Amino acid sequence: MPESVWIQMLTVIGEEIARMWWFFLLSIVLVGVIKGYKLDLQIRGWVNRAGAWGIFLAVVVGMVSPLCACGILPIVISLALMGTPIAPLIALLATSPIMGPDALLLTWRGLGPEWAMLKLGGAAFIGLGAGFATQWLVNCGFLAGELVRLRPVYREDGTLASAYEIGTANGIAVRTMTVVPRAKRLRFIFDRTLDAGLFIGKYLLLAIVLEALIVTLVPISWITVLVGQKSLLSVLAAALIGLPLPTNQIPIIPILAGLLERGIDHGAAFTLLMAGPVSSIPAIIALWGMFHRRVVLSFLAVTLAGAVLLGWGYQLFS
Repeated sequence: MPESVWIQMLTVIGEEIARMWWFFLLSIVLVGVIKGYKLDLQIRGWVNRAGAWGIFLAVVVGMVSPLCACGILPIVISLALMGTPIAPLIALLATSPIMGPDALLLTWRGLGPEWAMLKLGGAAFIGLGAGFATQWLVNCGFLAGELVRLRPVYREDGTLASAYEIGTANGIAVRTMTVVPRAKRLRFIFDRTLDAGLFIGKYLLLAIVLEALIVTLVPISWITVLVGQKSLLSVLAAALIGLPLPTNQIPIIPILAGLLERGIDHGAAFTLLMAGPVSSIPAIIALWGMFHRRVVLSFLAVTLAGAVLLGWGYQLFS
């Protein structure tokens, strides 16, 4: 590539890092505090006991848990084997990849307050919509009966094994982390903040590089043809583009910033902001091993339909 192109790319990368670094630090400290005080674990424990309010509570859990589509899998495995109804599980799976406290802060900084609020409202809409649509499918009989394919694994004392052990026994790769207890909570919070920084930072940096590539190399005509027009088709195209993208709630931010700069329609951008995280291919592969096929297909159908409806609604009312 010509030297001018490299300079432009490095300029975009430098400007994005300079613009987002302190929001990044704030977001990972927030994750550390949530983990340090086990706030997300306390709320998760209520999901299995919530009864009719389970879908609403699952959406709240998904929004306060700083976990992506793959990171939420250990929680879903544990809840599924505890007998949690499928509707709250789907609501949790739909919400958590889109929204978290760290994602809200970084979206606010990376895309602006309007997009942060759209993301917050969109995550709630998709989570609730996915949960109640799943409950309707259960009531219709389509998702009735045994839905979990996982074989439970028990330790010698009779307690249920960890999600990592269960996943390994069933041929599913589940991310795990060795958490060493600390005498002081402050040290524990620092360790969890560092873990979050390393995990989020590598994906955020990769996404910023992708943003620079989009801004520098992708012709505006490509964007215009695919998702640049205010039309129903541009929203559908955005949902299909988001389907294979390996983007969770954090990397999608710089990528979308680059696309917005190149002229993507805002309705299509809203759909991509929602559809990209929920259809993470590694997570879908894991779900394919956890649940029967009709559960995974229903999950994809209801979440992508929700993302498309949000994009069309934005086009209609904006």
